[in-house]
Amino acid sequence: MDNRTIAQKLLNMAHSLEEKHASLYRVQAYRRAAQTVMGLDRPVEDLVASAGRKALKELPGIGAKLSFKIETLVRTGDIATLKEDDKRLVAV
Repeated sequence: MDNRTIAQKLLNMAHSLEEKHASLYRVQAYRRAAQTVMGLDRPVEDLVASAGRKALKELPGIGAKLSFKIETLVRTGDIATLKEDDKRLVAV
């Protein structure tokens, strides 16, 4: 999965959260992560393959939770989210 696709999925998640009136902080975090991914000169897949989540957490604007979600996205093609009403992981 290329960086553009990853960034688009992050932006889609931000949009989905915004529609659900989620915290503005969370929405902005996804948008900031998408910008970071688009600005990389190296594929995110390479970062994940070489150093895993640790490499992602070192990027500006990407913390522990988003690094997990981006790693999951790279490995599976889906962003796993915790559904608030039943507390189980679902792919988005």
